[in-house]
Amino acid sequence: MNSKHYFPAGLYFRKFVNTFLPKIFFKLSPRKLFAQRHWKEQKCGDIHGFDNYLTDHPRIPILIHEIQTRISKNSSILDLGCNCGYYLSRIKADGFNNLSGVDIAPAAIQYGKEHLNLEGIDLSIGSFEEILPRYVADRRSFDLVYSMGATIELVHPSFDIIGNICTVSNQYVVLIISEWGHEYPRFWEYEFNKNGFMLVKKIYPYDGINIDRDPLVTDSLLIFERQARQ
Repeated sequence: MNSKHYFPAGLYFRKFVNTFLPKIFFKLSPRKLFAQRHWKEQKCGDIHGFDNYLTDHPRIPILIHEIQTRISKNSSILDLGCNCGYYLSRIKADGFNNLSGVDIAPAAIQYGKEHLNLEGIDLSIGSFEEILPRYVADRRSFDLVYSMGATIELVHPSFDIIGNICTVSNQYVVLIISEWGHEYPRFWEYEFNKNGFMLVKKIYPYDGINIDRDPLVTDSLLIFERQARQ
């Protein structure tokens, strides 16, 4: 598949608005907490319940490979939107031992603690809007931050999700996300560049398989690396 796509002008406009409109204009949006409420309430059997995230996914070996090639086993890793912690359990099984995760769904975290090998993993329950500023205030940071699937693309533009991610990441940010789909598409590379991170690897589709897919729902692998501080 040719990675060059031409999208409707309206989609570029959405990206422009979500990226460049001052965040104060988003504060009054009635949809600001919509995604938070939805994911917080998901339980087993729901459309996005944790039982949907308990099996191997093609993203997992790709994620682990990128982690293995960039950091040591003792490096600190943060999973943004860890759900029940299945990805973390797989990374732990691969020998990484300094792991943390954040998710808004209490039922998912509780299930993971009871049924998955998450011993020694620091799990926080709360929204990104709650947890990341707390990490920033506490000067807590991680060598690598990752997020998989529909996660940061669902965060309302009233919150500076990219700025906060870059503040808590010492070196790498690894994303497998839809660059054009979900609620709030943005100019991702521009936002990371603005915060001192450069795109060092991109694969679209994320698995490199050239099959005909709808580009609006196809995920990309994006890896950003912090540049030397001035």
